[in-house]
Amino acid sequence: MYRAAIATAALVLLLLYLTPSTTPFSPYNTGPDGLSKAVEMCRVEEDADVFIIAPGASVPGLNVTASTSKIVDPLTNAGDPYIPLASVGQYAVIAPNATPLRGPGLVVVSTSPTSFADTSRGPYALGLAVAVGNRTIYIYHASLFTNRAVDRNLKFIQEVCRRPVKVVVAGGDLSHTFHEAARAIGKWLAPMLITAISLYLLKTWRTWPRRRES
Repeated sequence: MYRAAIATAALVLLLLYLTPSTTPFSPYNTGPDGLSKAVEMCRVEEDADVFIIAPGASVPGLNVTASTSKIVDPLTNAGDPYIPLASVGQYAVIAPNATPLRGPGLVVVSTSPTSFADTSRGPYALGLAVAVGNRTIYIYHASLFTNRAVDRNLKFIQEVCRRPVKVVVAGGDLSHTFHEAARAIGKWLAPMLITAISLYLLKTWRTWPRRRES
């Protein structure tokens, strides 16, 4: 019973560690709507002045949230009304399945006036610069960093990721939650724990037939 419980726990941990998240905009989601590629180019830290937030998420203390109402743009898009184009200075980026950012701050990324969400009309903010004391906090919508947007938005992502970033996702599946916990505890703790348990099980399993024969 004891060995079975350890084996089950080890298997669950190993599966969670190896299985990508299916949560949209998760850094551990390797699908089109995940952020796995962008996060590889960024330095993720807790004490960051750049926030990448997913729909339904917010930045604590700054009163900035990402709506859950998808932006649709029938005219200014990348071949799909749900992939609106947004302006960053003099160039455009794509924002698949974007939702408006709500809150105070200087708009640094915005959709076109032809965009809409629910019954309201754009343009909508997808990037905000918020002054906090002598610091400027930058908040961007996660749609700008998805795997399907990386190639088109590469220049933008590289510029943003010159500074440390923090990704904020509302909720998440078990894989997302496990990886978030592992990252908070320590980068190498989860792999070391899984390896140690796996080696223990391997050694134990090799002795089981002989113990049963005796």
